[in-house]
Amino acid sequence: MGPFTFRGYILNPVSGWTTHHSIVEFKNKWHLFYHDCSISPYRDRIHLRCMKMAELEYDKEGMIKTIDPYGF
Repeated sequence: MGPFTFRGYILNPVSGWTTHHSIVEFKNKWHLFYHDCSISPYRDRIHLRCMKMAELEYDKEGMIKTIDPYGF
C-alpha cells in the first residue's frame, strides 16, 4: 500500500500500445507475465497480443534485474 521508492524498471518497453503485467510465484520462483503485439506466426500473421513470461532474476543486492523482452 506504500509509500514506495522508485528503484528502476522491471521490464524495458515492449512493442505495442499497452504495457501491463503480472508477477506470480510458482514453485518458489517469481515470474513476470506480460504481452506485446509481435506478429503472430498463426492466423494469417496478424498482430494480436502475444503472451510472454520471464523468470525474475536478482542482483547481488537482491534487487530485481531489468528484463529486456527482446534481448535473447
